Amino acid sequence: MEKLQWDNSLSVGIELIDGQHQMLIQRLDEFAAAVQANLGVTQIVKTLTFLIEYTEFHFDAEEKHMADSGYPGLESHHQMHEDLKTTLAGLEQDFREDGATEVLAESIHTLMVNWLVKHIREVDTQFSAYLKDKGITIS
Repeated sequence: MEKLQWDNSLSVGIELIDGQHQMLIQRLDEFAAAVQANLGVTQIVKTLTFLIEYTEFHFDAEEKHMADSGYPGLESHHQMHEDLKTTLAGLEQDFREDGATEVLAESIHTLMVNWLVKHIREVDTQFSAYLKDKGITIS
């Protein structure tokens, strides 16, 4: 599995959100490493569960800031988050039922990498631009 590296093209210019995105990338890479090292289903599921829980934590934090700032794109942004959470829950269930197959792990990793990069570059940057335009800072 290809490792995703943080770089400035993934920065939205908001320290809190960038930090959470960096943590998501780190956790995603830990998941890939656990699969590649054949650490066993228990460890892989534990890492995957943490990745999913951290994703939910990040989404909740991001949406709270959107609501607090009156961001007009909150509803559509929230729906994108919900769609990913539903997909991840299904994949996690498949993982628990089918075991740590390389194909399933690769599917989860590819989904997350592609979704996260696209979401950050195309959607989260819109929120960042909104905050900058309104002179709103997040601490």
